[in-house]
Amino acid sequence: QVSSDFTANVTNIAQNDSDVQNLLNQGYNITVIRPVISTTVDGNGNVVTKASSADVMLLGTNGRAFVVVDLTQAKVTKIVTLTVTEIDK
Repeated sequence: QVSSDFTANVTNIAQNDSDVQNLLNQGYNITVIRPVISTTVDGNGNVVTKASSADVMLLGTNGRAFVVVDLTQAKVTKIVTLTVTEIDK
């Protein structure tokens, strides 16, 4: 389960990226936000679980985009776009 604060933070970081903003201006919409969670165990056995990044899916009229948001740096680190072309005959 993801809090509304987490969702708002990830959305804000993504929307502040110029390339993501271009996709949003082209009609893409944020449809899914998934945290990427890592668990670390130190030498004393202490366990720390943290979401240090998030995967954001955008859906457009003729494609999808996958955006990686690094939460520790508060920036977008990767964007992968997939477009579909349909030719009706």
